Amino acid sequence: MNKLLIFLLFFSVTINVGATDIINLYDRALKHNIDLSQKKTDLDIANEVVKQTQSSMLPEINFSARASETTIERYDSGGTYDPSNYDRDTYNLSIKQPLFHLYVFDEIKKSKGVLKENEIREKDSQTIIILETVRHYFNLIRQKNLFELNQIKKEFNFSKYSASKKLYDSGNITIEEYEKHKNNYDASLIEVNISKDALSEIKNEVYIFSGKELNDINDIKLVEFNHHLYKIQDLIQSANINNNSIKLAKQNIQISRNDIASQKSKHYPTLDLIAEYDYIDITQGGSQFGATTREDSSISLVLNFPIYNGGYQSSKTKEARLKYKKAQLEYTNSKRSLRKELIDTLNAYNTNKKRYDLSMQLTNSDLRVYKSATLGNEKGIYTDTQLLEARIKYQESLFNSKNIMMDYIYSEMTLDYLRNVLNYSDLRKINTYLVW
Repeated sequence: MNKLLIFLLFFSVTINVGATDIINLYDRALKHNIDLSQKKTDLDIANEVVKQTQSSMLPEINFSARASETTIERYDSGGTYDPSNYDRDTYNLSIKQPLFHLYVFDEIKKSKGVLKENEIREKDSQTIIILETVRHYFNLIRQKNLFELNQIKKEFNFSKYSASKKLYDSGNITIEEYEKHKNNYDASLIEVNISKDALSEIKNEVYIFSGKELNDINDIKLVEFNHHLYKIQDLIQSANINNNSIKLAKQNIQISRNDIASQKSKHYPTLDLIAEYDYIDITQGGSQFGATTREDSSISLVLNFPIYNGGYQSSKTKEARLKYKKAQLEYTNSKRSLRKELIDTLNAYNTNKKRYDLSMQLTNSDLRVYKSATLGNEKGIYTDTQLLEARIKYQESLFNSKNIMMDYIYSEMTLDYLRNVLNYSDLRKINTYLVW
């Protein structure tokens, strides 16, 4: 029993000096998070697409060379020309300069719109990394504390089971009383295994998130907060302007507009200027005039007027209009979803503050009971079992208060994320709440 008491005291004051804090986890995720890396790659791809689209307005220069050898197998003619085997060398240099491709300007606008869309997604992904860092770290704290708490309960139930076994063997308690303590101990073993598996699951999620395993973490301490009295209409108004989901929906509408303009512009004619230079060298036997060398150049103005293509382009224009209509619906739905999420999160934020205040009162009350039990145990009034029961009750109350506090912090951070005001300083602030 004394060993168990020492273990409980050690649990309450243990500090992991070499543990990974929230800032370390965030830095790891910035380097190794797959989703963020994909968003950065998508941004690079979109930038290349802009370059490709813009390049269609620049001159297209091509050079081709061909060398051929012709063997005359049979030739019948009433004339005097008698051909023989010959070689032909041909060289061509062509320059094509688009003069009027109206749809290209709309395609450039569309590609720039996609680039801006990916910029928004990349920035949003970086903000999500902040929010997810806190969520994963808090989950690790919860599960680690629950695992350690269940270990304490297991040791406590084992001590009661061992004592009941001796009492049962000596005939001082009934078999029902003995089996009750045995079942409690067996149940505590299962709870330890469940919490251990849950902790392992959270660690695996952190590995996927940050690319590295995280074993040692800091615990969190209870702190006082200044509760903000948010007005839901102010939150909605701010979020409708700054929220990244709303920005993406607006950007998608703009991209759809440019797509409509691009598809309509493909009904218009195109105008190109083409300049070519050709060089041909034919050896003796390839021409009735003997060996021939020819050079020529040409400049052409090519007008292409689309007349009929089976209704393909008209269908593409209609498709673009339908996508525009869909983008407008997505924008409306994004605003509705954002409003719902803001209201739900604000309600949770306010409720968590009330829960936290109540849990702090309960924790302080249980702490006073535990201190009284400690004094009573020293004077011989309280047994070791009663002292440990008071200690476990206090630890459970402390565990619940920490969980509620983390829920409270996370709900406020979610409000900041929805308004797109969440930043690195919020991480540094939370880092000060950890036990060092």
